[in-house]
Amino acid sequence: MHANPLLLFTLFGVAYGIVLQRSGFCFSQAAFELFYLRSRDAVNGVMAGLLLATLGFGAVTLVRQQAGLPTTPHLLLLPAGVSTIFGGALFGLGMTLAGMCAVGTLQRLGEGYGLAWVVFAGVLAGAATYPFAQFLSRPDAPALSLADAVGPRVGYALTLLALAIAWLILLRPRRAPRTPPSPLPARLRALVTPALLGGVALGLLNTAQMAVASPWTAGYPLALIPSLLSSTPDVSLNSVAPPLALNAGLVFGAAASSLVRKQFRFTYPRRGRDILVGLLGGMLMGWGIRAAHACNIGGVFSALPSLALSGWLYLAGLLPGAWLGTKAIQRLR
Repeated sequence: MHANPLLLFTLFGVAYGIVLQRSGFCFSQAAFELFYLRSRDAVNGVMAGLLLATLGFGAVTLVRQQAGLPTTPHLLLLPAGVSTIFGGALFGLGMTLAGMCAVGTLQRLGEGYGLAWVVFAGVLAGAATYPFAQFLSRPDAPALSLADAVGPRVGYALTLLALAIAWLILLRPRRAPRTPPSPLPARLRALVTPALLGGVALGLLNTAQMAVASPWTAGYPLALIPSLLSSTPDVSLNSVAPPLALNAGLVFGAAASSLVRKQFRFTYPRRGRDILVGLLGGMLMGWGIRAAHACNIGGVFSALPSLALSGWLYLAGLLPGAWLGTKAIQRLR
């Protein structure tokens, strides 16, 4: 008997929402840590989640391959081209301006954060008004996989090696003070923060979702809402309903967790500038999702463990876009 996909995706969404709310895991915070702050808690969480998801995706893929089962439906392979880099840059810029990514927006909706509604509206408006369709949209662009070039075993080994090296480089805080290094056990204990544990939990959840259905996506289903509401939708509700149910479950999970922890409270933006920046950030994210067919979850967090070339291209745009966004925020403060 197969599980009801709507129920299955909703339960995954609830789990994601609880983990995000309890751990404080935040992709936009990781961007600020990279380019502005000295801490590395959020960065460590993202890297731990990526490494664990890559290990999990690899194990599931190889097991399915040995059993003679298809692996492609259980991986996330997106079109890879110039629009992927451009979309990543737009999303990175919008994410840092808004102070939250698509998933962070859903989490904060559940926590009663009023500005999240502004950002959410901006994402939908950006998806509905995407101005670069005739220049950059390439629905026929190839969905390239590292596994096709070197095989899944070598592909996963190379991806794990690249992520491990990147994490070692990023462990050193920005502008670290000149102090004697602490003992290794103390440094290891300092790594175990709620954000890192959240990244581990998200990597495990993403692996479980990939094993039974498909990898985690968040922003792209949101970007399809304007089309679903139009008089002539170009997507079917049946195909979008499961990931939208996951997003709804995420909001519910974050709300339930914040209520249980007595952290739920309604807030609203007090300055008009915050509303304008949040709306602009949301629109840029909506444009980025339309250009690259993914947000940072589908574009990186699920794409890299799927061995999709699009994940590296998205990251190549996301990082400079986030850097530019942090510079803009510093000027606005």
